[in-house]
Amino acid sequence: MRRFVFTPVVGLALLAGCGLDPDSAPRPIPAIEQRAPIDIEFVEVGTTGSGRIYLERTDETGRSFLTSVRRELSLDPRTVMTALLTGPTEAEQQVGLRTAVPRDTVLLDARYVATDLVKVDVSSEIFQATGDDLVAAVAQIVLTLAEIDGVERVSLAVDGALVEWPRGDGSLTSEPLTIYDYPGRAVSSQPDYPAIVVAGAQP
Repeated sequence: MRRFVFTPVVGLALLAGCGLDPDSAPRPIPAIEQRAPIDIEFVEVGTTGSGRIYLERTDETGRSFLTSVRRELSLDPRTVMTALLTGPTEAEQQVGLRTAVPRDTVLLDARYVATDLVKVDVSSEIFQATGDDLVAAVAQIVLTLAEIDGVERVSLAVDGALVEWPRGDGSLTSEPLTIYDYPGRAVSSQPDYPAIVVAGAQP
């Protein structure tokens, strides 16, 4: 399999390939994108299991988002990543689920490097995804691994080299990623809770 040599300018190349321009100044995130991707709605399509992976779908408005589906798997990083790279089942495809992670992407390694940090190494085929598809692919990886109890951060490498990845706001980082780097990417099923009334508080 052909491999690419990454140089220190890989972050700039990735930015150009993604079509994502960094903001010159902080900008507010629209309210619809501020929902934290927790307590996520999952789709029942005949699959079972205690584990979950994240796949992509499009709603009736044409907006793409991530949703989780069940998988029967042991909750270790390599097994979870293998399940994610396998992609949706035939039944899931029939209900409109898909993956943004390119099919040719190969898992090279996935392991703990700290109690809350998983390092994943994938092949350069992941860059077959560009622009918003690459953002969605990285979000799929991060949100899926965050389903493992205790995992809060994901360090993502390509062919052993750390590179810069796009966050949901368009900025780039080579630091470990978290679910909060991708607000609004997944649809939450958490209901709106009433305000908590504190005794003695002034209105």
